[in-house]
Amino acid sequence: MATCVAAVVLSVVASSARAQELAGRSPLVPAGGKPEVSQVTPDHDPGTLELKFVHGSGARLRAGSFQGAAADLPALNEFLDAIGAERERVFQQSEEWLDAWRARGEARSGRALHDLNLFFRIRLPRAGMTAAVCSELNTYAVVEIAYPVGRVSDPAAMVKVAPRAAASLGGSAPDFESMQGYRRAAPLGVDADFGNTFSGGRGEGHLIADVETGWTDDHEDIAHKALNNFIGLPGAFYPWDHGTAVLGELVGEDNESGVLGLVHQSDVRMSTHQGDANNIPTAVANAAAATGPGDVVVIEAQCFGTPPGPFPCEYVASTYATVETATANGVHVFAAAGNGNVNLDSAAFGGLFDRNVRDSGAVIVGASNGSALDKASFSNYGSRLDAHGWGFNVTTAGYGDLYGAPVVTREYTAVFSGTSSATPIVTGAGIILNGIHRECFGTDLDPLVLRALMTDTGTPQGSGGYIGPRPDVRAAIAALGIPTLSLSGTLIPGGTAIAELTGTPGDPFTVLFSRTLAAVPAYNPPYGYLYLGPVIRQVSGTIGAAGTGTVSQLIPNNPNFSGRTIGYIQASATFMTSPGTGTYSNWLPVDIQ
Repeated sequence: MATCVAAVVLSVVASSARAQELAGRSPLVPAGGKPEVSQVTPDHDPGTLELKFVHGSGARLRAGSFQGAAADLPALNEFLDAIGAERERVFQQSEEWLDAWRARGEARSGRALHDLNLFFRIRLPRAGMTAAVCSELNTYAVVEIAYPVGRVSDPAAMVKVAPRAAASLGGSAPDFESMQGYRRAAPLGVDADFGNTFSGGRGEGHLIADVETGWTDDHEDIAHKALNNFIGLPGAFYPWDHGTAVLGELVGEDNESGVLGLVHQSDVRMSTHQGDANNIPTAVANAAAATGPGDVVVIEAQCFGTPPGPFPCEYVASTYATVETATANGVHVFAAAGNGNVNLDSAAFGGLFDRNVRDSGAVIVGASNGSALDKASFSNYGSRLDAHGWGFNVTTAGYGDLYGAPVVTREYTAVFSGTSSATPIVTGAGIILNGIHRECFGTDLDPLVLRALMTDTGTPQGSGGYIGPRPDVRAAIAALGIPTLSLSGTLIPGGTAIAELTGTPGDPFTVLFSRTLAAVPAYNPPYGYLYLGPVIRQVSGTIGAAGTGTVSQLIPNNPNFSGRTIGYIQASATFMTSPGTGTYSNWLPVDIQ
């Protein structure tokens, strides 16, 4: 957080008129610490600060002045008028929309949430006044906290690599999917390859709202989802490699060219902060406003100020309150931890990354040494981090060192790095799991439940400060009890194929066989997505007391089948006791030896 704090002492949240209304809900967490002395560093905006009025004060901005019942508001206005300071709301959304969003979040989560209409920005007439004005504002009882605004940057740790010369860019780009090790099975990757074979496991029905500086939205591998899908503030930077690389990891098109996104069927919206830390809260709110429960906001930004940065932008009071409101409304938020090798458990942060003090509900993502599980040297760390992804050598769209330079819409990289590259990997794993759960059981995972699932089932990190485990989609699917199909037996001409489905005892199931996969999966309620082409054979059974059911099928004794994939299988399960009515399992190829 860009805070005024020299010595942070957590403030006591003022009692409010809504205290009785919120009885039975968890108490309001602190927005920050009101300092004894305000400090401004070169990382701060020299002419801007934010303030939040105490909860329940009802302070509002009317005709350029603060209005409300608090006794010291007139004196505060008089002080700001005397120095020529301008006031404005931090958030661009209407007061009515913010009130309704908070009310929905409180009702859904049972948590008391900050009133986003109490955050304001103060523009000063000249540089050099920020520390003194901030200190003065913090003497007013109606002010919960006032703090200067820091700066923001993309959380990338790129190593400059000379682009490969492209003699000709005619035709399609090469297929780089084999270089995407982060897609592979644990411990190397998050096992997106496995997750993508399940109904809902490719991101279907999910919206990703990406918050950062800019994008090359017409890049050939993301345009099918990103083109012109801007929301909120105008003026996103273009062309911009960073956002292009993030979206390449997530939604790179499934077309045997370029990269394959972890959740390539998800939809995308892009919310820029215009490279200005003043806009982070509004950009996050714009992203959240475009989403609904089960959707995703990705915060690809790191903030600077005091304490030493970079740090996750939710340290800033207004951003924290926005993220907490989003997760309370069922929106999954994934945020980069930052690239400063900063210990977020340091006393300099005043406990604001201590879950016992406050917890926004976001997934904070650290970075490892690429495919290795050890902490990357640059990655921030600490007990608040939830999971990590590759922090080096991520193959994705953008930059041009791998292919395509200097044509910005065709460039690819093999060295995208930082908590920037790590965050989409963890995000993709989360979307896969929520999508599978949604299609299987008919409901989204709560943000706190999904976060705990990835942490509890992930691959433990190696050495270095704590960055959390690497998600393991396969292990998480097993923990959720999703019906899962496997194939064994004597897979030779004349042998026997044995299909086994794990699930709930007593559930009937049917294994379906097709010679092909469908070009476009069919959506068949209540089971979800059927990935098979025309079904030419099916065999039914019932899951036994041990939680498995098997069916077998003789393989024709045709020597021409050796070394070939002769078809594909997928199972449907009908639930007798589990939530929902039934689901399709994963699909598998039938490979003959």
